[in-house]
Amino acid sequence: MATFPQRFLESWPPAAWHGRVTLLAVSGGADSMALLRLMADSVNQSGREKLWVVHVNHGLRGQASEDDQQFVVESAKSLGLRVRTRSLPADTLSPEQTADGLETAARAARYAFFEEVAREVEARYLVTAHHQDDQIETVLHRILRGTGIAGLSGIATARQWLPGIGLVRPLLPFRRREIVDYLREIDQPWREDATNAGQDFTRNKIRNDLLPKLREDFGEQVEQSLYRLSLQATECQEVINDLVDDLVEAAVTIADSTTVHIDLGKLCDVRPYLVRELLVRIWRDQKWPRQDMTQLHWHKLSELAFGQTDAVADVLPGAIRAAREADVLILRR
Repeated sequence: MATFPQRFLESWPPAAWHGRVTLLAVSGGADSMALLRLMADSVNQSGREKLWVVHVNHGLRGQASEDDQQFVVESAKSLGLRVRTRSLPADTLSPEQTADGLETAARAARYAFFEEVAREVEARYLVTAHHQDDQIETVLHRILRGTGIAGLSGIATARQWLPGIGLVRPLLPFRRREIVDYLREIDQPWREDATNAGQDFTRNKIRNDLLPKLREDFGEQVEQSLYRLSLQATECQEVINDLVDDLVEAAVTIADSTTVHIDLGKLCDVRPYLVRELLVRIWRDQKWPRQDMTQLHWHKLSELAFGQTDAVADVLPGAIRAAREADVLILRR
């Protein structure tokens, strides 16, 4: 049977990243420390010069946050890796925010720092330590919030993060218990975040309350069922993406930096679902804000495209106006 490191390297072949500048997002927790050791131990000293550890101290847990940062710095240096950290000013994250709002703001601050370092050192990859348990929680969270097929795909194993820079999650096929067992085998310590045991964040409620209840009532297979659902949704979404690629080529024209024209005559025989997916693709490609776009907004746009509502729609979130002129849907920010 292959060892855990061997299975890891099979999931992300070294040929894909050896010799390329790679950022490792390390919090000090078990998952990221496993990632750190797996990456560092698979290359020689010259290869380690291409690995940069990045860590953000959000300052949300007082001295514990300071200790996490020191632990990450010492761990990285002991492995001969370069490390960059940032301690956020006290007023960066407001305690008046909701717990989930605070989590979102913290993530945005982390990735802003990661982007800064990535551009500075000309990184090819940013690697994070998300694992299969994270995927299961994500899928369940999205089901509870209401999601489509794309949302059921959960966390992507790899995607473009910035132009020329990939975001990779090579631990995604592995369960957390496997990761912890590996750390114990190599006698590698890690830091525990006490807030993970609380109920303040939605993700914590899913992890500590809902999933255990589902396992108790419906058996251990619940988690694997959710994981298989994410894999099947990913395959399905890949088919949809290919169809949308063809629609973009046939029907979409980028008029200028703020305006997109859609030739509705090319969409006459296209199913409404694919038209909505086309609209989502345009929002993504144009980097228009999607967070406040509800299913109602996408539905209204679809109706406008098929002539089922007035020629001019309400102004959409992000100050985007949609209007139909003859057989052309005009989207303008």
